[in-house]
Amino acid sequence: VERYRAEIKKLQESEAEIKALSFNYAALLKEKEEQILRLNQENGSLKQNLNATNAALSAARSESSKVSSNGINAPKGNGDQSPHQLRKSASLVKNRHGGNQMSNGLTSKHDGREKELADLLEEKNRSLEAVQASHEQQIKQFKMELEKERDKLVNVQMRLQEEHKQNESFQEELKLLKSEKDKTFTELSKLRSELNGKMVEIRRLQMELNRQEDESTDDTQDNLKRAIATLEKENTHLKMEKNELEAALESSRKPLTGKIDPNASETLKLDSSGSSPRMQEMELSLQQMEKDLKETCRERDKALQELSRLKQHLLEKESEESEKMDEDSKIIEELRESNEYQRAQISRLEKALKLAMAGQEEAKMTNNNELQKSKEIIDDLNKKLANCMRTIDAKNVELLNLQTALGQYYAEIEAKEHLERDLALAREESSRLSGLLKDADQQVELSKREKEEILAKLLQTERMLAEGKARVNKLEEDNSKLRRALEHSMTRLNRMSMDSDYLVDRLACLDFESYSYYEELSTF
Repeated sequence: VERYRAEIKKLQESEAEIKALSFNYAALLKEKEEQILRLNQENGSLKQNLNATNAALSAARSESSKVSSNGINAPKGNGDQSPHQLRKSASLVKNRHGGNQMSNGLTSKHDGREKELADLLEEKNRSLEAVQASHEQQIKQFKMELEKERDKLVNVQMRLQEEHKQNESFQEELKLLKSEKDKTFTELSKLRSELNGKMVEIRRLQMELNRQEDESTDDTQDNLKRAIATLEKENTHLKMEKNELEAALESSRKPLTGKIDPNASETLKLDSSGSSPRMQEMELSLQQMEKDLKETCRERDKALQELSRLKQHLLEKESEESEKMDEDSKIIEELRESNEYQRAQISRLEKALKLAMAGQEEAKMTNNNELQKSKEIIDDLNKKLANCMRTIDAKNVELLNLQTALGQYYAEIEAKEHLERDLALAREESSRLSGLLKDADQQVELSKREKEEILAKLLQTERMLAEGKARVNKLEEDNSKLRRALEHSMTRLNRMSMDSDYLVDRLACLDFESYSYYEELSTF
């Protein structure tokens, strides 16, 4: 995203550079248009001057041609001139000499003007050459800048293509991540189902263990309680027997010891023989009782040993069961810890997936927005470039038009030089024909006088023609009247001939025919 932002910043900077270049180019184009307008105005003024000079030259040529034609016509009529006309021609020759001097002054002024025009034309040519050189340099600079901008646009397009490729790769990665996400979701669902099954099994096992423990503890406790109760009963019974035996022994020993004196030991010894069977019985009973006591002690010790052994066994069983319980609890705790760890890992993976998906969506949105912005910027740049290219093409067309105008201007300058040469020749001809012009003026005056005389004669002839026309009109009216009378008479003759069965005088018909013939002659 940072790289895209940096590229977008670069694109914006390039857009700003293009805008600055377009503004500079527009300002330069405005300056060039102003220069072109000034040059067009100067060219228009020069064209006006050239047109004025051309008009002057054409007028001079027309006058010279008129003078030459009049001069040619004048010698032809010299053979028929009167002495009065010869005197007039002599006076015209004198006036011609004076007119030649005036024409020389006018030609000198005209030469000065032409020199000024030539200087102005040279200055304009120099300025036009300088402007053309500057235009060419600026055109080269603009072409270089356009090539640079095209290279930049090519680089931008390459970058955009790379970005499109990267976006495609990102989209592929997103697709892969989505597929991995789906796989992880499926795996997580499987793990959850397995965990749920394991949790159910663990609960079931725990319930069974608790039940077995309860049953075993209840059984062992009952057995132990029974055994302890029996042992305690036996112990109390044995203790009671022991106490009875001890009490019996003490009671049996006390009367014997109390009755026997030290002094009577001898008597005992003496009387031992008499009382020996009873004593032997007593001793045997005592021995038997001692044996029984020893056996009871041994049995008691055995019972105590058995009790301790049972207690030890119970303790060992309890320790084993506690160890088993501890192991089971440890296993359960481990399973719980593993389940919690797996749950935490699953939640962490889900959070990571959510964060990754959110980051990918944000990155996708930012990439799409930046791509949209970059596309809009590129479209704007392309539009601006197209506008610049159109303006450049228009300016190239204008430059071509200017070049053609300059070519026309140079052609006009060459034509002007040619006209100047023609003007020099025309000056020579004008200096030569100025005299002829004076002669022509005199001839014109003579021709005017002759024209006046001819006009007077023409007026007389016109009057005569008008009178003749009036006579002719009158004759035509008479002829029309005669024709109508003739037609009337012919109709009468025809009618009369039809009435008298074709008996009409031929003389009358001949008279009418001769009259119609004369009438036709009179019309001619």
